[in-house]
Amino acid sequence: MWVKLALKLFSREFRRGELTVISAAIALAVLTVLTLSMVTERIGQSIAQKSSAFIAADRVLASDHVLDTAFITKAQSQNLKTAQMVYFDTMLFADDEMQFSSVKAASNAYPLKGQLKVKDTLTGETKVANSGPTPGNVWLSESVFYSLNIDIGAQVELGAALFNVSKVIVEEPDAPFNVFSSSRRVLINIDDVAKTEVVQPGSRVYYRQLYAGSEADINSFYEWLKPQMKENQQWYGVKDRQSPISNSLNRAESFLLLAGLLGIILAAVAIAVSAKRYCERQYDPVAMMKTLGGSRSMIRKIYMLHLLLVCAMAVSIGLLIGYGLQEIATSYLSKSMGTELPLGGFKPWLVAISTGVICAVMFSIKPLFDLFDIPPLRVLRRNLGDKLAVSRVHLGMSALTVFLLMWLFSNNIKITLILFASTLALIGVLFLISKLIFGGGRKLGLKPGNSWSLAIASIQKRANVNAVQLISFSLAIKLLLFLVVLKNDMISDWQSQLPADAPNAFLVNITQNELEPINEYLAQKDIQVSEFYPTIRGRVNAVNGELVARSVSLQDNEKKDEEARAGIGRELNLTWLKDVPDQNEVTQGTWFGENAMAEASVEESMLERLDVEIGDTLTFLIGSQSFDAKITSVRKVNWATLKPNFFIILSPDVLADFPATYISSVRINPDQKRDFSQLLRTYPTITAIDIDNFVKQIQTTISQVSLAIGFVLAIVVLCGALVLISQVQASLGERMQEIVILRTLGAKSRLIKNATLYEFLLLGGLAGLVAAFFSDIALLIVQQQMFDLAGKLHPHIWIIGPVAGGVFVAGLGYLMIARTLKQNTQGLVRALG
Repeated sequence: MWVKLALKLFSREFRRGELTVISAAIALAVLTVLTLSMVTERIGQSIAQKSSAFIAADRVLASDHVLDTAFITKAQSQNLKTAQMVYFDTMLFADDEMQFSSVKAASNAYPLKGQLKVKDTLTGETKVANSGPTPGNVWLSESVFYSLNIDIGAQVELGAALFNVSKVIVEEPDAPFNVFSSSRRVLINIDDVAKTEVVQPGSRVYYRQLYAGSEADINSFYEWLKPQMKENQQWYGVKDRQSPISNSLNRAESFLLLAGLLGIILAAVAIAVSAKRYCERQYDPVAMMKTLGGSRSMIRKIYMLHLLLVCAMAVSIGLLIGYGLQEIATSYLSKSMGTELPLGGFKPWLVAISTGVICAVMFSIKPLFDLFDIPPLRVLRRNLGDKLAVSRVHLGMSALTVFLLMWLFSNNIKITLILFASTLALIGVLFLISKLIFGGGRKLGLKPGNSWSLAIASIQKRANVNAVQLISFSLAIKLLLFLVVLKNDMISDWQSQLPADAPNAFLVNITQNELEPINEYLAQKDIQVSEFYPTIRGRVNAVNGELVARSVSLQDNEKKDEEARAGIGRELNLTWLKDVPDQNEVTQGTWFGENAMAEASVEESMLERLDVEIGDTLTFLIGSQSFDAKITSVRKVNWATLKPNFFIILSPDVLADFPATYISSVRINPDQKRDFSQLLRTYPTITAIDIDNFVKQIQTTISQVSLAIGFVLAIVVLCGALVLISQVQASLGERMQEIVILRTLGAKSRLIKNATLYEFLLLGGLAGLVAAFFSDIALLIVQQQMFDLAGKLHPHIWIIGPVAGGVFVAGLGYLMIARTLKQNTQGLVRALG
């Protein structure tokens, strides 16, 4: 019987619009979380897949020992594409000329991702090669042709084997971004390695197995592979490497993650507000049912069934609209990014449904229990039940629910704690502020003709309602300010690292005698050149007299491969400078003074790796000569800049007696390439490293990431606006009553309109001020802890926050009640029922 009554009441309430607000809030929460989750997941997968070209695969297994081919067999059985590579350095001979070169031996399937670009002649057109050289042939980078003074068709000697030179290497997808690695690149077929007889016991050789396929297949294969991996083997993807592109991808992923978390918080707020409003609007019907003999048990069953039906309906609608929106969004983004976005997984659906259902239940429980306790006497005394006690247990459980949802979504406890803690702190401060402002008594009463006094009196009169609104407004504004400023800072940092005139080539191996003529030539041809850095190869041999290991495992030393910078276990590139380089910041100690003697400045990560501190003495070995230097400063280095960087910089006196070569970066415009080539012919011992294509790839990736971030930000801003709308709408009933009373007392429409506008202006301005403060604090923490950006305050948001908050909330509030203000008193009374 009660089920029939419940369905009848549900149908009536649905037709009257009583369920609209809470249904819309739940649907909004579900569609927001689903859209954000699916868009961010698909964008993230797309960018990661496209960026996999930087390592020529989705994943790489690396080692300095021969890798088991059984891994390849197993991967192929799991629908993965595979390729193998071997790296080593050796001398290349052509008649009487010779050149030390970096050799890559690749299987026929190389590359699995990206494009290998070549030319048939030195002056020919660039084209894409479907695979590497066939056995017996060798492909060389352009600089090798100039060094050996050869052309296409020549024969070169590599170890014990003779090869035909058949193509010019223009671009390799996985070319190392290391200005100290040789640009003398040689590519042969992996089947030719044995006949060269170069690889012998004790040779420094690096092995790679490349894998490409769906993320699910790769993860499944890795679960099988992981228990069998040895200490000297490393499994990595493009985001795991220490490079500019990996830094950009990791930052973008963190930002998209933050956006999704903010979406969950805003959705939870919207549901909490609407659930409370729905229950408050049911006070009178429940009192009436109790007057007519309805039991508490029956009423509880009726409204629990209503909640279940609302959840089912709203979640379904939210999922349907959310899926449609993300399809539209990803279709647009696919065209803008020039690539198809991969299909999403099940996690976004799970998180969206969980957010809708769990938030609806958790935030409705307390209001529903309050609803069940409404006394029948409320039929005669309307104020009964208006002021019910706040349950701390319910608040705690609700907060825990939101935290768990955020953790489920992010799978990152650190980012969840930072965002959740800052949000709780904001709510706590706002609660105290609202108590002080709204609960301070009614010292300012209503003065006829004074809209400001009426606005303040109205704020104090609705102390509890306005306190909730202030918290909601501040929370929404804080999250939006946080996201907008973080997005701008992150993109500005990317752009500052890659300006339009960024260097696109490096000159390495310049001798002291060549410095002056090269400088003069570059100036004559108007080619931009940066500072020349002296470099010399050396090894850290001991710390405070204690010898250090000469080799480390690949598992411990991620820099022991050609994509990363050299670390302990091999030689370092040492330099000596008088001044701190532009891309370096001294974080501990002091830089070299005028009379510095045997001092060293060490980069932060190297300091940790060596387990040393300021005051320790490092012993260096260059050839057979050794010397000591005392650590006097620690530097933070921005490795993402396209400039030479060094782990260790020595004071000028230390290496004065050692012969050195120099390195510099240059900017080569298209019309200057011929002049630059002539420079390389004139000085064949100079190594030129062309990174123009690499820079373009990074710039393309960053522009795509920026577009994706902008779109996700728009979704979150829309969600924040809808939270504000739901808050304003929640107080409409009480405002209508107030307007009726004021008009009955003779207040003019203009007075009421201005007072309402000023009330929202004050609430929005105060909310914006508090939101700006907490946004800046959260930004300071997140920028340093998550994005590796320089922590800084943002004074401009202290102005933007209050102004934007006041204008936006006032404008939104006025638009929401404009229709109410235009209604006559009789119409308002009818609407109040």
